[in-house]
Amino acid sequence: MSGALILLVEDDATLGASLRQRLELEGFGVSWARSAAEARTLLASLQPAIILSDIRLPDGDGETVMRSHFDRNGLVPTIFMTAFGDIDQAVRLVRAGALNYVTKPFDLDQLIEELQNITRRSLVKEAPADPFENSPAMREIGQMLKRAAATDMPVLLLGETGTGKEVAARYLHASGSRSSAPFVPVNCGALPADLADSMIFGHERGSFTGAVGAHRGFIEETEGGTLFLDEIGDLPLPLQVKLLRVLESREYRRLGGSDTRNFNGRIVCATNRDLAALVAEEKFREDLWFRINVITLQLPPLRERGSDIGGLLRTFVASAAQKAGRLPPEIHAEAIDAALAHGWPGNIREMINRVDRAVALGNDTVLTARDLFPDGSVARSEPRAQPVDDTLSAAREAAERAQIVSALAKTNGSLKDAAELLGVSRTTLWDKMRRYGLGDQ
Repeated sequence: MSGALILLVEDDATLGASLRQRLELEGFGVSWARSAAEARTLLASLQPAIILSDIRLPDGDGETVMRSHFDRNGLVPTIFMTAFGDIDQAVRLVRAGALNYVTKPFDLDQLIEELQNITRRSLVKEAPADPFENSPAMREIGQMLKRAAATDMPVLLLGETGTGKEVAARYLHASGSRSSAPFVPVNCGALPADLADSMIFGHERGSFTGAVGAHRGFIEETEGGTLFLDEIGDLPLPLQVKLLRVLESREYRRLGGSDTRNFNGRIVCATNRDLAALVAEEKFREDLWFRINVITLQLPPLRERGSDIGGLLRTFVASAAQKAGRLPPEIHAEAIDAALAHGWPGNIREMINRVDRAVALGNDTVLTARDLFPDGSVARSEPRAQPVDDTLSAAREAAERAQIVSALAKTNGSLKDAAELLGVSRTTLWDKMRRYGLGDQ
């Protein structure tokens, strides 16, 4: 049982239904789009592990959908199905980023085996055993996620954009008994207003104009797994009522349907908005807020994780180099200084993007501050006749001092606990405290 989410793009109703049934029997989560337009809509809110797409669609072609998605979100393992295979087409698709293609009629068992191999490779390459293990600032959050994973209580993840809320949700899912079932991520802010109900709860045939067949929603695709509702604060009020019913009674109905269906799964929500303020403004239901606010975790912004920045930078540089098929460059001390001084308004996501660009376009052997910040958003250290207070070294010292003060405050002045939180020895911490005039604290 893999639990990986596959976006199936196939306009043939018979083949599509057969493929979905077999994939679900093999343990995959499946979201089925019957046209290029529906595929684009799903890709705006879903993050599939694999795309399995027909090349010819009634309103376009799978290749165009793939190129558009790759341009915005990066490569996703993609296999095309076509009845018109030839060498020229295969070369073009692979050059466009596709992993492979199969010619209809194809061996379904062989296709399933390839999909399972892709999933296993992705898990080995991309999923660390514990993304919080080497982070003093995040270790406590990782432990709380493990404890929460032992229950089915709703979890609410709070934090600025790019702080790793989906990483935390996936870690929670992987740490619990539902890990072998699908993890279905949904961006509530990207759902089209007129289709949001259908996409989340599904619809019956004829429930609205264009509903030529029944459709399974994200709730149904979650079966046994975890539904991750990102940007929950953007969920329309009418759908908040339906979600509340799911949380209270574990039941729901498809749009246009009369049958009550049972929900078997857990719900994890996330937002970067102030839900209490939204409740006060009557833009978010208070009863739903109480329901999802059972276990709440606040993910700190990267600017408050000074002790993690060097390690994260090295991790992302190594990952970017691996994707580029080269050895990781050495990180110049100037680059680390610049990273420590930078405010990281985009948090982890910004760091990954900056590192990917720096590794792709920079020097093969050394990564510098100029590679990381070509836009000049952080001043680079340059030789000066007289030292001034706004040098990067001064900024780094100020950030380090603030981190030590914060650690001491969190540990009630315990030198041993503060050193452990910061990931340094007690001797090193004591030396730095004396250097920054904190020896009496």
